[in-house]
Amino acid sequence: MLTAVGCAVAIADDDGRRLLSRSSYDPFHGSAAAQDWVAYSDHAAVIRVTREAAAKPDPKDGDYIPRTVTATVTKVVWSRPEAPPLPKEITLEAKGWYTTLWGGREKAAREGASRLEPGHTYVVGVTGTGSRQKLIGDDAAVPYDAATFGRGELEGRVISPNAFRRAVRGMPEDAVAKFGVSETYNSRTLRDVQRLLEGTSPLNIYRQAALNSLYADVNLDRKPDHHADEGAGDLPGRFRRRVSALDSGTDYFLSIACFGRGSAITLRLTVNGTTTTRQLPCNTGNELVAVKQPRGEVMYEITSAEPDAGAVAWNVSEAPRRVADQGH
Repeated sequence: MLTAVGCAVAIADDDGRRLLSRSSYDPFHGSAAAQDWVAYSDHAAVIRVTREAAAKPDPKDGDYIPRTVTATVTKVVWSRPEAPPLPKEITLEAKGWYTTLWGGREKAAREGASRLEPGHTYVVGVTGTGSRQKLIGDDAAVPYDAATFGRGELEGRVISPNAFRRAVRGMPEDAVAKFGVSETYNSRTLRDVQRLLEGTSPLNIYRQAALNSLYADVNLDRKPDHHADEGAGDLPGRFRRRVSALDSGTDYFLSIACFGRGSAITLRLTVNGTTTTRQLPCNTGNELVAVKQPRGEVMYEITSAEPDAGAVAWNVSEAPRRVADQGH
């Protein structure tokens, strides 16, 4: 019997599977929402899994045997701009098996997620190079047997659309899986999912990720940061900021964080009449640029010429103070 618990499907009886708890799923980023698919996927596609193979076990994983599956791509539903072509046949990593005490195997599955089993069809969000692709996360595979969302394999079992609909209740409102099985007058189609992804922007995710990567408090004086200026904006674009009324006896720093599909941004910083230009990487964390004892106005300009670059966040704060300045 399938019962919905949050966005997970809990199956109680012992049928030769080892079901990994949903709470143990701690991805770097989400993979359920349409925003996640367009932010992290190169392609959304319909695949049919044709075969599986055991991969080389890692001794650190104990009795776990990893698995790869080979799948035929039957239709590409959506692709990000400038994504490399998706081959007709791809290989994906998938949940494998655990060896049992009597020498057999138990299927490894995660609550609320598909294992990707031979003979079944899925709509997936993938990224990769050539035939070596990977799901962007456990929630980026939607059962699609008989061209029907929610029909097929979940947690290593064959389920119906009604059971899948109950399983995804706890997912975000714009989850691709939830959208596909929504109860409407006409059943959802691949064209509907294509429209959903084409009309979804990843910029909210990029912007929040950039803001989250800015330091919350880097001062050493045990006081809250004093922000001279802070903000966030979408790329590609140009952001020109002027900051005045800074203390000429104080050092500052400009912290910049970029997140998206771009690889670099350009910073032009003018302090005390001198302009310097630097290339800073995207998606590698926060970059700090010194602003030493500015006299008058400080100006900085952040640009990116790359398409689909993402978003950038910035913050001008007082620099950490020396211990002697703190009276210790």
